[in-house]
Amino acid sequence: MKAKLVKTQAGSFPKFPFSKGLKYKLRKEWQVLCGDKNHWRVGYYSPWQSSNKEVKQLEKHNIPELFLLLKGEITLIMDDGDGEYEMKLKQMEPVVVKGWHCGYCPDGAYTGISIVVERDKFSTIYRSRG
Repeated sequence: MKAKLVKTQAGSFPKFPFSKGLKYKLRKEWQVLCGDKNHWRVGYYSPWQSSNKEVKQLEKHNIPELFLLLKGEITLIMDDGDGEYEMKLKQMEPVVVKGWHCGYCPDGAYTGISIVVERDKFSTIYRSRG
């Protein structure tokens, strides 16, 4: 099982205007929208994978993160130490994730969009599945 460590530093978000709509790109898996240095950052998550078998790796942060489904469907593949299981996100029902995770859109690539809130400084480990 291969693993890769990535460290995210404080201030890891783009410049953004206050009191105006934020620009985002459609059909992009992860994009950070804004943040508050040394505190938090917010982004959109919209997986390109459309099935469990297409997900080749899971990730785990040293901090928890919040997912909130905005539209479509996203299923998270999770592993909290007792083996993998799936969790279908429900619109307007926030989920805080701490363990291994990754997601897919069962209706096709980029058809689900979730907002993600996480700290501004953290480490991520990626591990291959299987």
